[in-house]
Formats: sequence, C-alpha cells, structure tokens
Amino acid sequence: MTEDDSGGLQPADASEDSSRPDLIGEFAASGLVDAEGAALGDQETQDAGPNPESIGTTASRGFLWANVGVFTRYMSALLLAAVLARTLSTADYAVMVTLMVVTFYFDNALDLGMGAALVYEQETGISERVQVAFTANLGVTAVLAVFSFFVAPLITAYYHLDGYTNIFRALTVVVILSGLTTIPWSLFMRSMNFKARAGVEVSRDLTRVGVTLGLVAAGKGAWSVILGMIAGYSVWFVLTWLVVQFRPRLRWNLVIVKELFAYAWRMAGTRLLGVLALNGDYIVVGNRRPDQYPMYYQAFRLPEFILGAQLNAMSAVLFPMYSRIRAEGKVAMRDALYKALRLVALFSIPVGIGLALLARDGILLMYGSDSAVSVQTMQILSVTGCVVGLGYATGDLLFAIGRPGVMVRINSVMVPLMLGAMWIVAPYGIVWVATVHLVTA
Repeated sequence: MTEDDSGGLQPADASEDSSRPDLIGEFAASGLVDAEGAALGDQETQDAGPNPESIGTTASRGFLWANVGVFTRYMSALLLAAVLARTLSTADYAVMVTLMVVTFYFDNALDLGMGAALVYEQETGISERVQVAFTANLGVTAVLAVFSFFVAPLITAYYHLDGYTNIFRALTVVVILSGLTTIPWSLFMRSMNFKARAGVEVSRDLTRVGVTLGLVAAGKGAWSVILGMIAGYSVWFVLTWLVVQFRPRLRWNLVIVKELFAYAWRMAGTRLLGVLALNGDYIVVGNRRPDQYPMYYQAFRLPEFILGAQLNAMSAVLFPMYSRIRAEGKVAMRDALYKALRLVALFSIPVGIGLALLARDGILLMYGSDSAVSVQTMQILSVTGCVVGLGYATGDLLFAIGRPGVMVRINSVMVPLMLGAMWIVAPYGIVWVATVHLVTA
C-alpha cells in the first residue's frame, strides 16, 4: 500500500466485477463477463484456485445472498411497523419510529468511513491495518456511547416524547454493540462473502422480531422495541466475530490512521450527507408535525422495502465490485457503470410507478388504514424512488475510484436546501414534505 502524489491511497492490486440475475442474470449476460465466461480480472489471491470463479459469477451470487440479508432486514422492519401499529399506543409507536431513526444515525456515525477504506484498499486477511481501524473505531464508539446517554433528554424533548428518556438512554448499549461490530462487518463486504453475511443478518433480524413481539405480547410497550434491538445487535456482534474469526488486538499506528483517514473522511462526509438526504425528513416531521409522524413512517416503509431493499443490496455488491475492476482501466469501469445504470432503471422506474398505483391497497393491507394523507405521501415517495435509484450506481463508482469528495460537494449544497424547504412546508402536512423529496431528487 502506497500513497500517490496527492496523499491518497493506491490500492493493492485486485479486481472484480458484478452481476445481478433478474437484475442479476442480465448483469452476467450483458458483458461484465466475456462470451466464454472469462472474468475481467482475477480474484484475490487467497480466493483463487485452479479454476477461479469469474467476477461476474461471484458478484451475481453475491447479489443474491446480499438480497437475502437485505430482505430480512427490511421485512422485519415492515413487519414490526405493521404489527406494532395495531398493538402499541400512538405515543409508544412514535417512540418506535424515533428509535429506528436515531439508531440509523448512530450506526452511520460509528464507522467514519474506516470500514469503507478497508473495502477500497482490497487487502486480504485480518492485517495490522484492520486492527488499527478497529482500535480507532473503539475511540469513536466510546465518545458516541457517552453522547447517546446524555443526549437522550434532548431527543425526547425534540420529538415531544416526554416520559421516555430512559428508553433512549438504553440506546447506549446498542451504540456499543454496533461499534464493536462495524469493522469486522466490513470484512464481509471486502471479500464479497455475502453468503456468510446473510446468515448473520437473518439470525440478527429474526432475534429482534421474536424478542420484540414476545415482549409486546407480555405488555411491555415501548420497552419491547429497545430490548428487541439490544437482543438483535447482541446476536449480530457475536456471530460476526465468530464467522469472521476476528480476534481483536489493540494497535495504534499514526501513519496507517492517516492513510485510512485520507479516504475515510470523504466517505464519512458522503455517508452523513446521504443519510440526511434520505432520512432527514424524519427529523423535520417529528418536530414540525408530530401528529403525522407515524403516518409518514408508514408511508415510507413500503417503497423502502420494495425499492430500497433491492437498491441497497445492489450497492453492497457494486462498491467492492467497482473496487476490484478498477485495475482494468477506464473503459471497463465505464462499461460496468452503463450496465448498472440500465439495470437500475429497468427495475426502479416500473416498480416505483407500480407502488404509486398500489399505494391505497398497500396502506390498507399493512396498517389497517386508508388515510388519504398516507396514501398520497406514499405515491409521491414511490415516484421519487424511480429517480433516487439511479444515484446508487454512480455514487458507488465514485467511491471505488477514490473520489467520494465529489458527492460531498454536491450534497453539501443540495441537502441543506432540501431540509430547509422541508422545514418551511412541514406545517402544511407530510404530503408537502414528500413533494420536496421528489423535487430535490
């Protein structure tokens, strides 16, 4: 691993590609692998055998397994949203929504791009760089754990959830478990071992759903949600360490930290702004329209489950795939991008329009309500998903070529404008908030 003239990292020599049947088989058939099935590049040395698997096949299989994990994650969230809408009080349900939102922000803050830097570099094994990244992340975890404990009263005050402070203080346990898992978890993506990753995800999500619903049946109310999360994150932490065979060693090397952070800080900025772009609306609606806050969450769930799950699964494969194919040069990268864009468009546009047409039936079936506000909001968000999906293919390419700063510059302008507009229109209802999403997509 060396530094280039600009101080950025030059990755270890590696290459790989992506495919995606259905959105999958066409990837393999459309040229990411040649007519004889030859890969665009060799796999990592430790994975290659006498008859190394083609990059297209590896990425195709990776997408399938990534879908398994993503499906259980989104399906569990959708199931809980539907069941708890019928069993929890309005206030407890708002607590559930806020816990999901706040946890999402903490999970993204815990990485600071270190895991993405390890994927970008394409090393193999649990090297000193991995241990240094883990050690650095422990420091971040400690800071965020303390912060989450003391910020709990501010969260409940902001979202008008008086009396629930201790539940949000319990998020400290979730933050610690997530911080201990973040770096080992990134090793699944680096090696494109999505089969093992899917097994861990399924176990985590089934545990969370089972514990949550069991406690709800026992009458534990909003505490059921946070205790279910703690149970799920505990399983995630234990199984990730076991499957990856991660043995932590505290290591600190300032040179390595600087090398990793040269890429990671741009990735962290991109991730933070991306999170705000996709989920900043909850911050606005939760404060400005608390009466419509649960309805907005419900309207978001179905498009997120159908569109978001597939696009996130694809993104999980595209980033390491682009990182591996990078050594093949600009032509190979360009061809891979065009194919990814075509496949995303073929999926997201018809599915988004279909979801908009089925919004009324979907809301009624899932939540037992046919609120016109929820239906209109879901329709607009579904159409928005048609456009947002195209950004997944291009964003991952920029990450893989070491230019996440481009996305930072774009989003640093767009995100404040979007959130400002949402803040202004939110008092008029969540339909207007969704409209801002569509206009700024």
